[in-house]
Amino acid sequence: MALPQLNNARYEVTIPSTGQMVTYRPYLVKEEKILMLAMESNDTKMIMNATADVITACVFDEIDVNKMAMFDIETLFIALRSKSVGETVDLNVKCEECDSRNDVQISFNDIKAPVINTEASTIMVTDDVGITLRYPSFNDINSIKQGNTETIEGAMELVIKCITSIFDENGVYDAKNETKKSLTDFVESLNTEQFIKLSNFFSESPSLTYDMEFKCHSCGKENSQELRGLQSFFT
Repeated sequence: MALPQLNNARYEVTIPSTGQMVTYRPYLVKEEKILMLAMESNDTKMIMNATADVITACVFDEIDVNKMAMFDIETLFIALRSKSVGETVDLNVKCEECDSRNDVQISFNDIKAPVINTEASTIMVTDDVGITLRYPSFNDINSIKQGNTETIEGAMELVIKCITSIFDENGVYDAKNETKKSLTDFVESLNTEQFIKLSNFFSESPSLTYDMEFKCHSCGKENSQELRGLQSFFT
């Protein structure tokens, strides 16, 4: 005699970058186990891959997680987490005044959705030469060697991957039609100020945010801190 099958509730969430509404179910024990093992490893790539696998398993609509922007993945995972485990998360946060640890509870409903500014993707590096960028995808981030994302080498690699076109007064040059070497040579020809403009596009990418405020139980200091990105809510 077959064991009974459990019917899971279905929910909807909007993918920020595309506006596509997708249907998902809460993740199950087998999927939570995958996440927990990845978290215990403290391996960034393993955690990213586990998160992507769980999203793919739980979303009913056809999506390609590998091509999604990281803020899309953050949004989907927060939605999954809230319906699977609970709509709040407990953090243990250090006071900026006395370093005492404080327990702070955050509701996922209060986390702000990513704000997308389409105009920010076009960056003028001179009066007549500009670059159009796209937000990095899961694949882009995951392909960079672990530990290199915060280095100049990693920053350059990310910039080159995310160039969609370069334009000047004579026309538009599609990055798909250019070699990696030609794009690398172009980026390396930028001066420091111009490269910082490109780097700022990535550092200011849309992300989940939350304005956390709490009063330290030890010294009474009123703390205020912006949490930004998925990792901030689970560390």
